[in-house]
Amino acid sequence: MNRRTFIRRGFFGGLLLAVGGSVGLLAWPTDESAHARQPLRALTPRQFAVLAAIAGRTVTAPRADPITIAERVDAQMATAPPEVRADFGKLLLLFENALAGFVLDARAKPFTRLSPAAQDDVLADWRDSRLAVRRSGYAVLRKLTEAAYYAAPDGWEGTGYPGPPQISVPT
Repeated sequence: MNRRTFIRRGFFGGLLLAVGGSVGLLAWPTDESAHARQPLRALTPRQFAVLAAIAGRTVTAPRADPITIAERVDAQMATAPPEVRADFGKLLLLFENALAGFVLDARAKPFTRLSPAAQDDVLADWRDSRLAVRRSGYAVLRKLTEAAYYAAPDGWEGTGYPGPPQISVPT
């Protein structure tokens, strides 16, 4: 066997192994144990599960419920234009994707199948990434989940906010 044939076979063999391995990473299922309590309006069940996992790590208030937070974000996304909903759904699935995680962070599991500490590491990797799109994606997810929690009355207590003033209108 000459050198050119050896290099060609090695290259194609490596490519075959990479593709074969990546198919396994793409096929790794999302942990969809987080279920919405009401019908979803904008997200798929898989996207919802990813969002609930993210909410569980980004909103650290003692009584914050990731399911409720994800339901509130879903309700907000239902009012967004279709292209915004589609982009948001793609962001969630990219966050979950084991192949993207492997390529960018050497992580071979979907986000929803990681331990809480490993999920925190993934969030930190996105937050501190050199890629602006990852930093922006992290910021969107963190801000939406935090806003969904703190905008509702059940999130006010931990901040000391008493709620809006009660104004009576004279008749």
